[in-house]
Amino acid sequence: MDKIRLGILGCGGIASRFAKALNKSTEGMLYACAAREWDRAQAFGQAHGARKVYGDYDALLADPEVQVVYIATVHTTHADAAKRCIEAGKAVICEKPFFINEKEAQETIALAREKGVLIMEGFWTRTMPAYLKAMEWIREGKIGDISFIRAAFCFNYPLNEQTKEHRLWNPALGGGALLDAGVYPYEYVTGIMGEPPIEMHTMIRRGPTGVDDTAVMTMRWSNGVIADCMTSITGYMDDVAVISGSKGYIKQYYFLGCRKTELYLGQGAPVETYEDPEEEGFVHEIAHFVELYRDGKKESDLIPLRDTLDFARRAEAILTSDQ
Repeated sequence: MDKIRLGILGCGGIASRFAKALNKSTEGMLYACAAREWDRAQAFGQAHGARKVYGDYDALLADPEVQVVYIATVHTTHADAAKRCIEAGKAVICEKPFFINEKEAQETIALAREKGVLIMEGFWTRTMPAYLKAMEWIREGKIGDISFIRAAFCFNYPLNEQTKEHRLWNPALGGGALLDAGVYPYEYVTGIMGEPPIEMHTMIRRGPTGVDDTAVMTMRWSNGVIADCMTSITGYMDDVAVISGSKGYIKQYYFLGCRKTELYLGQGAPVETYEDPEEEGFVHEIAHFVELYRDGKKESDLIPLRDTLDFARRAEAILTSDQ
């Protein structure tokens, strides 16, 4: 079966990693790439073996050979780029967070449904075999009733003269901890629970440029489960997520791109371990999306649009709560 032909909008660092995964994929291939500067697109295309290179996004979208577009531009441009892809009839994988507010999420999702175009937030975590193994253990009742979930994604990206215009610190580019990193713990726990929380308490700290440099989210579900999520771009914390239950717990190492997960009963040693041999997690995301595309699906069952809309709504509320 022929590989699905993908085009990439935006030729930055995350796009480069995605392109390398495409070159490993058995289901998809890097067909074209586009950047706002021709030289940048040409260098990217040569580095990753793209068959076609464009110095204009619309030119790539006009290419009839491109079936799927991966959007790897800055957060604030995602919605507009996705709408243009949808209008051109191209299926869309958009780097997270797909949207920065509820309005653009609602408009883009409505357009995709109207046009019958498959779109998906590139939340690779939920496509990882180690994540799916944890979900399997939970369904099988191996840890009993879930009581608590903990997940944090924190790192330090210092603010200085060289970094002050970087997207993480730039309000105009959708900067801050919550949109860039907080999406991981939030959509991780809501994925495990299968629905948004019924109650949520948050606290954010603003950095010198006005973006949130740290955010804390505490949530509760109708069945009593509580989750604690933290994100920061100014400090470190371990990235091991724990799902606690009445019989034991599940530990997921580097939960956002988990390759290793362990099952514990009580406080003893792990009784079962799963390790994913694939080092590049984007391969799983690509395989999942291509399957959806081939099957004629318009939405992912692992990353449903209701969850993407939910995060956009929550993030907007959190980031305006102190204004």
